[in-house]
Amino acid sequence: MSFPSCRRGLIALGAAVLALTAAVVPPAGAAPAAAPISSTPPRTVTLITGDKVTVTTVSGRPTATVRKPNGTPAGAHIMAVGNDLYVYPDAALPYVASGVLDERLFNVTELLAYGYDDARSDGTPLIVSYAAGRKQVPLAGARQTRALTSIKGAAVTADHDEAAAFWTSFTGGSSAAAARALPSGIAKVWLDGKAKATLADTTAQIGAPQVWQGGNTGAGVDVAVLDTGIDAAHPDFGGRIVAAQSFVPGADVTDRNGHGTHVASTIAGTGAASDGSERGVAPGAGLHVGKVLDDDGNGQDSWILAGMEWAARDQHAKVISMSLGSGPTDGTDPMSQAVNALSAETGALFVIAAGNSGPDPFSVSSPGAADAALTVGAVDGKDRLASFSSRGPRVGDSGLKPDLTAPGVDVLAARSQYSPEGEGAYVALSGTSMATPHVAGAAALLAHEHPDWTGQQLKDALVSTTKTTLQYSQFAAGTGRLDAAAAVRSTLYSSGSAFAAVKWPYPASGLAQRDVTYTNNGAEPVTLNLALKNQGIPAGLFTLTAPQVTVPAHGTATVGVVSHLDLAADDAGYSSMLTATDAGGAVLAHTAIGVSKQSRRVKLSLSAKDQHGAPLSGVVVLKDIKRDVVPQVYMVDGSLDITVRPSTYAAWMYADVRGLDAPHSLGRAVISQPEVDVQQDQTVTFDAAGLRKVAAVTPRPSENTYVRVDQYRSYGDLHRFVDTYQLEWWLYDSLWATPTRKVTQGSYTFATRWRQEQPALTVGSFNTFVQSWSPKLPAGTGLSRVVYVGTDPARYDVRGKIAVAQRSDAAPPTQQAAAAAKGGAKLLLLLNDGYGPLDAWADLPQEEAPALPVASLTTDQGKQLLAQRPKLLTLVSHPYPDYLYDLVQHHDGAVPADPGYRPTARDLARIDEVFRDTRPGEALDIRFDLSTDFSWAVSAAASTVEAQGDHTVYVTASPKVKWLSQAAVPDLIQQGSSLSYRPGSVTEETWFGGVQRPRLLSDSALSTPPSRVGDIMSVFSLPGFADSGPHQGFVYDVGAPVRSAFYQGDTLLGEGADMLSIEVAPERLPYRLVVDTQRDLPNRPYSPRTHTEWAFTSGQVDFAQLKTLPLLQLDYSIATDLSGRAKRHSDLTVTASHLPGAVDTGKVSAATAEFSYDDGVTWRPAKLQRHGAGWRAKLDAPLSADYVALRVTARDDAGNGVSQIVQRAFGVR
Repeated sequence: MSFPSCRRGLIALGAAVLALTAAVVPPAGAAPAAAPISSTPPRTVTLITGDKVTVTTVSGRPTATVRKPNGTPAGAHIMAVGNDLYVYPDAALPYVASGVLDERLFNVTELLAYGYDDARSDGTPLIVSYAAGRKQVPLAGARQTRALTSIKGAAVTADHDEAAAFWTSFTGGSSAAAARALPSGIAKVWLDGKAKATLADTTAQIGAPQVWQGGNTGAGVDVAVLDTGIDAAHPDFGGRIVAAQSFVPGADVTDRNGHGTHVASTIAGTGAASDGSERGVAPGAGLHVGKVLDDDGNGQDSWILAGMEWAARDQHAKVISMSLGSGPTDGTDPMSQAVNALSAETGALFVIAAGNSGPDPFSVSSPGAADAALTVGAVDGKDRLASFSSRGPRVGDSGLKPDLTAPGVDVLAARSQYSPEGEGAYVALSGTSMATPHVAGAAALLAHEHPDWTGQQLKDALVSTTKTTLQYSQFAAGTGRLDAAAAVRSTLYSSGSAFAAVKWPYPASGLAQRDVTYTNNGAEPVTLNLALKNQGIPAGLFTLTAPQVTVPAHGTATVGVVSHLDLAADDAGYSSMLTATDAGGAVLAHTAIGVSKQSRRVKLSLSAKDQHGAPLSGVVVLKDIKRDVVPQVYMVDGSLDITVRPSTYAAWMYADVRGLDAPHSLGRAVISQPEVDVQQDQTVTFDAAGLRKVAAVTPRPSENTYVRVDQYRSYGDLHRFVDTYQLEWWLYDSLWATPTRKVTQGSYTFATRWRQEQPALTVGSFNTFVQSWSPKLPAGTGLSRVVYVGTDPARYDVRGKIAVAQRSDAAPPTQQAAAAAKGGAKLLLLLNDGYGPLDAWADLPQEEAPALPVASLTTDQGKQLLAQRPKLLTLVSHPYPDYLYDLVQHHDGAVPADPGYRPTARDLARIDEVFRDTRPGEALDIRFDLSTDFSWAVSAAASTVEAQGDHTVYVTASPKVKWLSQAAVPDLIQQGSSLSYRPGSVTEETWFGGVQRPRLLSDSALSTPPSRVGDIMSVFSLPGFADSGPHQGFVYDVGAPVRSAFYQGDTLLGEGADMLSIEVAPERLPYRLVVDTQRDLPNRPYSPRTHTEWAFTSGQVDFAQLKTLPLLQLDYSIATDLSGRAKRHSDLTVTASHLPGAVDTGKVSAATAEFSYDDGVTWRPAKLQRHGAGWRAKLDAPLSADYVALRVTARDDAGNGVSQIVQRAFGVR
């Protein structure tokens, strides 16, 4: 494996070497359960733009590194909002701002949770909706998987490998300004996300047996169940399944999860396996089973949409039960849109689970958030609201959801024979998933009674006849618990709910009215007395247009519910219950009523001007610092008027400006307004006239290879927000910022991060831009002849010379490079004809690399060169840097008048890095910057260096900045601890040396040390290949497994290749952790196998804090040559130590060592002598030996010990 010759930024290896330690998002079952801490391999996500995001956790801090397909850093915003990490490439921001792209497409946290990373998916599933009247146009790089006509769209998958082609097809190559009118005819692109699967006593609780006594079992009513499928062989489904179809690719309808079988049984199970006692709510109904969730209980939105269309249109189901959901929405997502559209089109009733994200408010999930959905919460056997049941209001408009509740705790229903849950014919489960089929079955009973009713009529009748649970608000439990018997016997029902979402500006009257309709199916008129149950809301907030209404026989009557807006607080939801009683006081119907009043809005005018006062175009990020909301992104072309709520905002603009005084140069401006108090209509001006250069001037000549701007904003300890902007540094010759006033509310930090390297290739007085994948010129300085070839090197004698060629559309650079190489040129120097430098191979695969070294000059540099036309030019080549700078500067409170950074050599710390891989080649030098002020990290800079070379790194020395270093070669990555350095300090650091074996660090991006919390012991993916740095390391090749086994005494507690999490006894007991590593890799002769056993004693620790286990670890030091061989009589040093912070440790008291010179057939004891903090032993390798194996032990006086065998630890010469 080789690296691109351009050593700029993070290269192709980065996806494999940037390690990740992250919590796995647990799959949702019927109800949520706790999940253990986990550690996973590196994960990279390909965005639909083609950019690749590698996510990593460094010292517990989430990071994201964004690269183009060729490995160079991509221009992108990285935003940490709450627990989510968003990455918006520059190219995508205009489309997000215009509403064409779903912002979830760039929520990397969500993409990883759905399994849409490159390791687990070959593409990103999308839902595409098309503009009215526009024909669907095939998109390059995408596969249509199914049409979704209910939302005028289709499900497509954008292949990761063809993402760049998809992006070009999607945009039609249009500019950002055309983001609102795509030539592809697309109205919007959504992420095709995932939804998750969210009895005798419970049927009696809702009154079903009373309905059965009248002969109504739901016979003749078609009920669709969209879930994980069904166990058709279960006795309870005999004669009940009318149709079944799977919408999960590659799967039949068999339910291997158990969820769908349980749900279907609750609706229409016959109870045959229990002599009829465990029958469902409507045992006579016909089941139409659509498998839309896989065997893990997860399903893509498009699978579910296809199942909905099948159930409503093809199967003509009257009731459609959906015990599933994704995240909370405002009811405008694709699934919610489909519920509304299909309900109106077919008259079907969609009965949908509210979700299991309670007790938090605003947690009702999609598609239960749809207006037309009958949304179901869960109660227990005593009508107490289940803690897990999702509560309203609905996000966005504070709408009334859920509509009602039903039994959902410990519901007994049919068990699939394939289910891992329980045993026998039935199993008890809990969740709104279990409540939903009770309501679907009741709807079937009601539809049998009234076969001509629409879904809306069924919904209103069920919701208005519940058993009220007024101890809960209507936002928590709807109108109450389902009462099937009351719904079926009632001859009168009302609107289930009446809700007013009032937006600014408010009606001039200050009133908002919604009507409630009463329907009388009886033969006699009914007079209703109306009353409001106003509990916990302002008196007089709701009034009625009439206290009484008479509903004619077989007719309807309407009454108005009036909301008095002056009594409602801004952005608050209020609910109440309207009851209708007869003359005797019996309640005949009730309606949930509610109102929400949007807060006052003001006009915010965004104005942008360049250095000369002309309109400026760019991206504006706007964040309400007082609210935990996702920032808004706007495209501003000179000016833009928006409407916002009065608050305090942070706003900053990113725009292209002229660079360093050259006509074709390009600079990037960051114009910040970190504190804008908006209470009335006002204008915020982003004025580039005050720009100041943000540059790092280093003691030795250097050029940027990584540039990043971080802006951190918070309001006290609340609503922390990070916006990181990673520049396409090669496109811009300068970075600029505007000074700001110091913020007075909360905190603000403006930070800049640079990596600057020794210039790679200088031609005359010009620093050139070495093209991606270009072969390297040998290191050195020399004069070369120059020939100016216009656009065609083939017409000139270029042998051994620098061929200077003008870039031209008529002669692509690849063609020019081929001609120059054929002519024997030493170097092709391309002169750009556009803005910034030229990287002609940036988007090309390595297979199309040029056959000779190629570099470029900017348009302005090229003009200077052509004006001089020298015949000789001095070439200075540094294919690998002898030195580089990693620099950070933080400005707290404001952007200062001079945001530049000019450190002297004495201000910086020096790290002399030595790379000693056992084979020649290339390596990566990677370094993360960690601010001690913030609980976040962003991304790392990386450079290509020699795997058997030395170079110097100068870093910012500050107690506020820690540096975490990694080094990688093909198949191996190693990492040290995070460190701060003192100004003027000098440190030597050696990578890949010494004996490679398992080793731990307490502060790691690669793993967490074995630990205990309470009575849970956890072993994460152990780093199996440390060096003598001391670092820890992983082989990231599947041919190098690391297996762990946990013992208590001689009893095996668990084993595996990844994480082990084991519950143990609270008392102090002896344990053993056994780790075996193996790597059979070409050209890696050392440490092919290791065996390590740790013995330790552990007892219960604090349940609130993770404690490191007392594992002794062994470090080795021996002098070897570049091929990893030591002299036959060398000294080996052994040191034993505990990790900092480990509990129950003792003083290291003893060690032993043995050597084997015949691959472990025989062992020779070594004489150990104390040496410093460790011991020293001398080799005595015979001439016949090629390798040395080690067997070493150590122990402490607390009873902890370690023994380690390393086969072929090193060679001898």
